[in-house]
Amino acid sequence: MKIKQLSYLISAVGVLVGILVSVRMGALAIAVALGFFVAPDIRGMRTIEKIIPVALIVALITIALALPRR
Repeated sequence: MKIKQLSYLISAVGVLVGILVSVRMGALAIAVALGFFVAPDIRGMRTIEKIIPVALIVALITIALALPRR
C-alpha cells in the first residue's frame, strides 16, 4: 500500500472517529494522515508549500490539546 493511499485511509478513519467517538482522537488522526500525505514530497516543495501543511498539522494538534477532557 502506498503512503498516500494509507494517508487517505487514516484520514477517513479519523473523520469517522471524530464523528462517532472523540473529536480529539479524530483531529490527531487527521494530523497524522496529513503528515503522511505530505512527507514523500516535502523535499521538492518550496518554502510556502511546506508552511501551509505544517500550519494545518499544528492547528489540528492544538485543537486536540485545547478540547476539554471528559
